[in-house]
Amino acid sequence: MIDNDDMLHRVDRHYLGPTGFTLPFRLRYAAVGLGALITATVFVIARAVVQVPLGFQSLVVIVGIGVVITVRVTKYVNADRSVRSVIRAAWNDLIAPRPPKAGQTVVLAIPAAMRASRGTHAAASSEGNC
Repeated sequence: MIDNDDMLHRVDRHYLGPTGFTLPFRLRYAAVGLGALITATVFVIARAVVQVPLGFQSLVVIVGIGVVITVRVTKYVNADRSVRSVIRAAWNDLIAPRPPKAGQTVVLAIPAAMRASRGTHAAASSEGNC
């Protein structure tokens, strides 16, 4: 085991199960809350938007989808990277400008403030060179 001097990371943040009946997998405490939130969101979307009928089979599918999404999200979330920063990074990646496609015309608009400041800068620099 690596000896870490950071007291925050020394704490074991995993639920192993009741005494004598440990789970066959490690379950992070943060993943439990996040999983409950994701499963509740999937339930609301399934019932309100998609109008899935309420039954045992649909509940099992909803919980399964919630578990799969939680596993995928918690691969990226840890003590150093919060859920908020992961969501923000994903959003920034979605709205980032993309390179132009082949054959696409690129138009570059130079703001008027830049044109004005560049003209005054050129005039000011030529004054001292006499």
